Amino acid sequence: MPLTSPRFKFEPTLKKVEANQTVLQKGSSGTPVHLVQMALLDLGFSLPISTGNPNNSPDGIFGEETRQAVIKFQEDSGTLKNDGIIGQKTIRELDSQFPNFEHRVQLDFRSIALTDVPFQRSLSNAEIVYAQYGIKIEFASGESIALTPDQQEKFNQIDQDCNWDLTDGEFTELKNLGTPAPLSDVLVFYVNTFADPNTLGCGGHTKDRPACTVTAHALAWDTAHEVGHVLLTSSFTPVHINDRRNLMHPISRSLASTPILTDRQVAKIRSSPLCKAI
Repeated sequence: MPLTSPRFKFEPTLKKVEANQTVLQKGSSGTPVHLVQMALLDLGFSLPISTGNPNNSPDGIFGEETRQAVIKFQEDSGTLKNDGIIGQKTIRELDSQFPNFEHRVQLDFRSIALTDVPFQRSLSNAEIVYAQYGIKIEFASGESIALTPDQQEKFNQIDQDCNWDLTDGEFTELKNLGTPAPLSDVLVFYVNTFADPNTLGCGGHTKDRPACTVTAHALAWDTAHEVGHVLLTSSFTPVHINDRRNLMHPISRSLASTPILTDRQVAKIRSSPLCKAI
């Protein structure tokens, strides 16, 4: 009985738990524990110790606090053995509590450049990282924009500084190219490069046009990262998190493992008008 919840079905260790090949218990750690903790939090269980560090919350450490929350979850189910261990039956029960996405964010893609990372991979990565928190990333539209020679010369390199709030300049002009996208969606624009070659994306946009810009040389998680900036907004602090596991780490992620978000980031994203309840 494979896991079906978007929160769990992409996580390798949790799939092994469901297949009765391993368990999560006191002493376990990592992303699978983090996702279980997030699910427990969303079910109303309190984890003050595990959520004490805002840069890594919940912490993905299966300590006594998490064990007690699992026991309470098992007791509340009425059918599970209350041993405080996430085994096959418990992960299946937890999986059944989150059968569907609870929120969705629609993305509209516009491109004037061929990206090094295949588009489908960048999109799939964005879908997976947000699915862990019940947020569905939906492809709303896509368009490759043919530029005039003058536009090609102008936009071959984006020289404008990346600031949060933009009112004019190249970024703003870019967002007006191509077919207009609904203002309730996030517009993702792919360009060749920025003046600073170390900058691979920018979440800055005009007040009424939620959008981000990603360069052709961006890595596989950068689209998800820049969308995160748009959803979190400039009011969220810290803007970047100095934990390499987090999607919003300031340095582009080359690791294959799926990045995570904190419970505070997830709460802010879910409150965005761009993140619609399903």
